[in-house]
Amino acid sequence: MGSSRSLRILVVVALLLCAAVADAACLSQVRETSSGVFNRTATAVAWSGTVLGVTKVDESGNRSIHFAIYSEDLVPFTFDRKIADGSFLGVIALRWTGSEFAIFYQDPLRQLFMQRVSASGEPIGSASAISPNHPALNDREYDVAWDVTRQAFLIVTSISTGQDRGLWLITVNRDGTVRSDEVITTNVVPPAFPRIAANKSGAFAVLFRRSGLFSARVYDAAGVGGQVQPITTAREARIAAGGNTFAIVGNTPAGTPTAIDWAVVDDHGNLVTPSTKLFSARGVEIAPVSLVWNDSRNEWALAYHDSAFPFTQVPPDYRLRRFTASGTLISDSMFSIDGLLARLATAQPFVWTGSSYVSAASRNASSTATPESYLIRLCPLTATISAPQFFRAGQNVTFTARVDGGASDQTFTWSFGDSAQNETGQSITRRYDRLGDYTIVLRVSDSTGATSVATLDVHVIVPKRRAVKR
Repeated sequence: MGSSRSLRILVVVALLLCAAVADAACLSQVRETSSGVFNRTATAVAWSGTVLGVTKVDESGNRSIHFAIYSEDLVPFTFDRKIADGSFLGVIALRWTGSEFAIFYQDPLRQLFMQRVSASGEPIGSASAISPNHPALNDREYDVAWDVTRQAFLIVTSISTGQDRGLWLITVNRDGTVRSDEVITTNVVPPAFPRIAANKSGAFAVLFRRSGLFSARVYDAAGVGGQVQPITTAREARIAAGGNTFAIVGNTPAGTPTAIDWAVVDDHGNLVTPSTKLFSARGVEIAPVSLVWNDSRNEWALAYHDSAFPFTQVPPDYRLRRFTASGTLISDSMFSIDGLLARLATAQPFVWTGSSYVSAASRNASSTATPESYLIRLCPLTATISAPQFFRAGQNVTFTARVDGGASDQTFTWSFGDSAQNETGQSITRRYDRLGDYTIVLRVSDSTGATSVATLDVHVIVPKRRAVKR
């Protein structure tokens, strides 16, 4: 009882601190998360709207699973709380339902379990076994999505042998009870690499590989699935929902991936954008990690690994690429602002908190060293222009760049919409001698290579007439 009361007090204090820093500028940062337990690795993150849920796996023994809550700026609000004494391969997924967290994992006997966790970090009841009627195999693959329309979890899983062989869709209620359990297709050859995404309109899409191709099947709001649509020959692929479309990214060619392709299907299963190259690797190998659609910024964000050498030789860089709905680049930079921590690894999705992208990541310096574990917060570089929009011809006006997020060593380039040359500096004072309307363009870049462009339309009006002395 005492520990639960202390935990609630910590969370109340946490929420007060959140409110106190809500208006502060966003600061990109990296935080070590082992809390003195150097074999406890942060794996998955989920954002509740006020706090960050983080799962950790103890790699020293039976892969016990722990859970903690952090603030948006990565301050720990609770101690690590043990969720499971052991697991097969650690955490499969961590999801937020709107009122609580849910942790999915296989126990050491390979059975899939779900553990509910309150918004304050306390386990709700005991873990629920999910579809124990299916065989518990070493090569079972899973992906999990929370469907806000159905108020249920959608779990896609592949079964490689036996009478259940195939790809299955399991719908699970918030309390862990199974609502439905149905086969999607029996025409799969493991590994199928299944992925699933649900949108806010009730449609969802399942992505899986068969016959060397990643294919998608889209289900409408009534749960009716359409035709299987071949998408890409990628070696790995990820899917995410954005509005009424689903975007799919994959690394191609399948043999030695040197580029990221992408395709878009609508929520009726129609191919809107056929698979085409999104961008090339900086080095010789590239792979997607997680894709997120950001409603508030109207952009896609892709976490990916990229290396100048094969991944088997050198750990890859962990990067974040932001681009528009049409695929136009917004920025591409290291996820970590600390260059010494650029080569981090994760297979779990990152999250958008409302002001920043946050990911768990880790690295092993060697095969014998204990892993290093971190939380990374990346505040997107965002520039705005501070200046009056109406001023008189011949009047000196100061234009100031306001910047939030990004990394250090920022450069500022101004174009003032007239014939004058571009100028550099965070604050520029100049004047217009001719009347008219002009568009000011500010381009800001930082040391990671991220760029933000801001524009401002200004109007130069007639100078004020001097009074005539009589």
